[in-house]
Amino acid sequence: MTSTLVVGHDHVAGLGCLADRPELGAVTWCTAHPDAGFPDPTPHDLVVVLGAPWPRSAMPWIERERAFLTTAHDAGARVLGICFGAQLVAEVLGGSVRRLDRPRIGWFPVGPQDDRVAAGPWFSWHADQLDPPSGSHVLAHDDAGVAAFRHGRWAGVQFHPEMTPALLERWFSAPGSDPDDGLRRDTARHAPAAAAAVPGLLGALLDDERAARHPGR
Repeated sequence: MTSTLVVGHDHVAGLGCLADRPELGAVTWCTAHPDAGFPDPTPHDLVVVLGAPWPRSAMPWIERERAFLTTAHDAGARVLGICFGAQLVAEVLGGSVRRLDRPRIGWFPVGPQDDRVAAGPWFSWHADQLDPPSGSHVLAHDDAGVAAFRHGRWAGVQFHPEMTPALLERWFSAPGSDPDDGLRRDTARHAPAAAAAVPGLLGALLDDERAARHPGR
């Protein structure tokens, strides 16, 4: 069975509809913290790095997290980044991150460039946008830029394929959050179809056979 290390960034982080997916296998959790280190990623088959609710300036551990991912890269681990996690993946591999003119929050379609990726809509909540490294295989675009990519055994998805109504409520329970009933309604409407499309998306992100034809770095 696959051994997966999941890195979250606050107490409301969750895997949503990705929980219990066979592609992830046995999951071990790690929550990033300013005063804590990161575990050794090398015993795990897959490392999944989730999103984060704060601006980068409020994350003093970001350089340690990049170093953690560099260790995973050098060990040949497979890594999947989601939202902020995908931005870190892009940076560690030589890509970059840019600020959007306005935050992108809600359900948005993508333009698939892989037949396993559904057009959505998919859930987004981000103010920064990744630009993948040279040599990446782009799996989908949206109006903000690259929405999903692969680079060898690493992959990143700028949107949140894990989103469910229950996970959204967890996010809204965080101190300082501003619950949005329109976002609740849209999530109740779109999340079931997105969850049904997750197996295809994970196939595109984690398929080593096709990745061999786009080896990247």
